Amino acid sequence: MLGFYIINKPVNVGSTKVVSKVKRITKEKCGHLGTLDPMATGVLPVAVGRATKFFDYFLNKDKKYFAIGKFGVLTDTLDAEGKVIKRESVIITKAQIEKILNEFVGEIEQIPPAYSSININGKRAYELARDGKQIEIPARKVNIYSISVDTWENQSNVFEFYIHCSAGTYVRSLIRDIAQKLGTIATTVCIIRTSSGPFCIENSNTLDDLENGTAKLYDIADVINLPKNELDDIQTKKLLNGQTIKIDLKDGDSLCYHNNKIIGLIETKKMYSKIKINLWENI
Repeated sequence: MLGFYIINKPVNVGSTKVVSKVKRITKEKCGHLGTLDPMATGVLPVAVGRATKFFDYFLNKDKKYFAIGKFGVLTDTLDAEGKVIKRESVIITKAQIEKILNEFVGEIEQIPPAYSSININGKRAYELARDGKQIEIPARKVNIYSISVDTWENQSNVFEFYIHCSAGTYVRSLIRDIAQKLGTIATTVCIIRTSSGPFCIENSNTLDDLENGTAKLYDIADVINLPKNELDDIQTKKLLNGQTIKIDLKDGDSLCYHNNKIIGLIETKKMYSKIKINLWENI
């Protein structure tokens, strides 16, 4: 097998557990292309077989989220699963949030939550936090391409956010920081990832779909919008032997095929191409 499952991850199921299910069913090497918190739901792309070699290719693709933030309450995990550690009597309006949102658009620095999968001296931050250890997580630069807000079912202090951001962004931290800018506190009570790079929630399948065999395995060409080139025997042999070939292609990445079977991803510079991701062994 060679391709991608787009799983709509349910709440309280870890990303690694989803991968284990896919691996059990397909009996292939598998890997997800960007973890989701157990509380979060939505798009979790899982590469199957040699498609796992595309991990680095998708590593820095942007993401889109729908999230709900509750202002005036703070938990230790910054989400609904945590222990409430602070409450404030405050009324926040949509207009107040909209007034400051532009300050969070563009490249910003944010500190990831203590309860996160960040590696701290060989241990996950959440493991240290659960042990009650004080940890300092350095700020990281992320990009927020757009963010908007709306009220949530006319509930006081509860708002929905639509976020388009770079990989590595923590939505929980973003909502926490928005609240701090307004002089108060907030907890993220819902996160849904609606897209991850080219993978969209509209094309996703449930774990039940996966179990009953109706989940769609997307071909590489289905999700990667790149030029496709058919190569002859000589070109194919040279590429697979690690050689560079001269070919009249535009600069950049493209998918290459031989006898209508995918070879992999090639990179072209000034009419010279070399193999970047070799998928031939799976054919």
